[in-house]
Amino acid sequence: MSTRRLVNHMALPVLLVAAVLGLYWVWGLLFLWWLVPSVMTGQTALVFDISRQHDPILFWAVAILWAVFGLMMIAASLFPTYAIWLV
Repeated sequence: MSTRRLVNHMALPVLLVAAVLGLYWVWGLLFLWWLVPSVMTGQTALVFDISRQHDPILFWAVAILWAVFGLMMIAASLFPTYAIWLV
């Protein structure tokens, strides 16, 4: 089994448990994880694939959205008192 495939198989139950337990920081890290290779390759996905070369405004809007979501989820876990304003 390839490393990528193994990581995907391990990530699914971790994300399910994180969702059940309300561990927002795990989801925040996932959003940031998606951001890095997207910016590096110029390819991302929303409903369908988005190319930075063909649709730069939509590409950067999605990339910024993922960064904001990731940081919001991590902040909601670090500062639960203020989470109502973040999430």
